Amino acid sequence: MNKYKDKLTFSRLEILCMIVMSAIVIVGGLTIVLLATNSQKVSNFKDEANNLIDASKIAYLSYKKQNDSHIVVGDDGETKGMCITIEGLSKNDYLTKVYNDWDGYIVIEEGKNDNYHYSIWLTNKEYVISGYDETKIKDLKMDKGITKYKDERFAYNVRNSFTGTSGEKGGTGSIDGSTLKQYTAECINEKIE
Repeated sequence: MNKYKDKLTFSRLEILCMIVMSAIVIVGGLTIVLLATNSQKVSNFKDEANNLIDASKIAYLSYKKQNDSHIVVGDDGETKGMCITIEGLSKNDYLTKVYNDWDGYIVIEEGKNDNYHYSIWLTNKEYVISGYDETKIKDLKMDKGITKYKDERFAYNVRNSFTGTSGEKGGTGSIDGSTLKQYTAECINEKIE
């Protein structure tokens, strides 16, 4: 008997099939890991958005106690509001964490019967939430309320006036934008003495 005939051998086709199957398993595994990582990043982003809204709630109540001039009345004569940037929260010591590379602002609306809406425009230079009420944030997904960051001038529109969030995004305004509350006041962006 020839000792070479009894050896287990693989043809080139079998070796190619094993390589292809291994590659499929590796690609599938990497895809699952990437999806899980992206999902966790989005979840962390939403958690940070809620942390910033919580800080703005404390800021608003603090300013309200002082009858601060930064709280203004909307053009409907009833709704009160305030806008505060992330930088404003930080400079006024409402944040315990440093938010480097984050940009945005929170609009606080106070309606009748202490009915509050906290809406956020936010980016961490990777993701963006553009004007959603806090009640909607937990349900936001990529491309359904959360988008990829593209514009270096994300918060440039924080000017001397701001509006509440549309009803579609969970706020007090209408979906078509025609009856949004308009406030004329600067967003708090500096240290208030």
